[in-house]
Amino acid sequence: MDRIQKALDKAKASQDNVASSDMKSKSTEPKIKHNDPLAPAIPSIAYTQTRVVETSQQQLEEKRVIAGTYTNPQSAVFRMLRTQILQKMRTNDWQTLAITSPTAGEGKSLISANLAVAMAMELNQTVLLVDMDMRNPSIKEYFSLDIKKGLRNYLEEDLELSDVLINPGVKGMVILPGVGRAENSAELLSSPKMARLVEDLKAQYDSRMIIFDVPPIMQTDDVLLASNYFDCTLLVLEDGKNKEAEITKSMQLLENHNLIGTVVNKSENPPKHQNY
Repeated sequence: MDRIQKALDKAKASQDNVASSDMKSKSTEPKIKHNDPLAPAIPSIAYTQTRVVETSQQQLEEKRVIAGTYTNPQSAVFRMLRTQILQKMRTNDWQTLAITSPTAGEGKSLISANLAVAMAMELNQTVLLVDMDMRNPSIKEYFSLDIKKGLRNYLEEDLELSDVLINPGVKGMVILPGVGRAENSAELLSSPKMARLVEDLKAQYDSRMIIFDVPPIMQTDDVLLASNYFDCTLLVLEDGKNKEAEITKSMQLLENHNLIGTVVNKSENPPKHQNY
């Protein structure tokens, strides 16, 4: 844990030096706040263009999607993370968040799933979770979805968006899942159809936050190719896995992409507040 913190501090110090020099030549303008936390609650949602697949609470817990389970003390961690991220996103009028990691297997998809559920629990907004890791899609597994078509099929075939959107039984949450490995993921992500899709998703609902579960940043160029779609990025690190050079390189790759924060996953020292 200390090694990770030292690497983060070192990389952040380097970014701050660059940012401070840039600020001297740039003016700033006030931003309109997006998703006002004091806005009235969204009325009951009836899904007419989105397929509803009821995922039970037991199924979610078996897959470690626990953000909505108040009886699980670890669920508080995800709600705390939700609050911290939403505060930053609302302050900057950001709507889209990418979640990545330096390498595979660090838990970014599980973090994405839990964060999406936690955000959907707020009454004045909705959440769309997009599985953009088209080389290794896994979001459908966390919600026990038995599906045949997803984002890759939408981009390659003549499908309606309603053919691939799913509500997993969580109020205020919709999933655009991934199905099957796409070796041409870079080309699909940089295609005009993908760009139009993101614009349509952002424009449909002002109250919607969009979370993109994207591939590991050091193992593919997919994240950088799709970076224009994201307002900000969250970096997930597995405690004890990454070398300092990997963490530094990852933060360097994300330095111009509004790195909103880092999450240390699989830590042997859980946050103290979770048992309050």
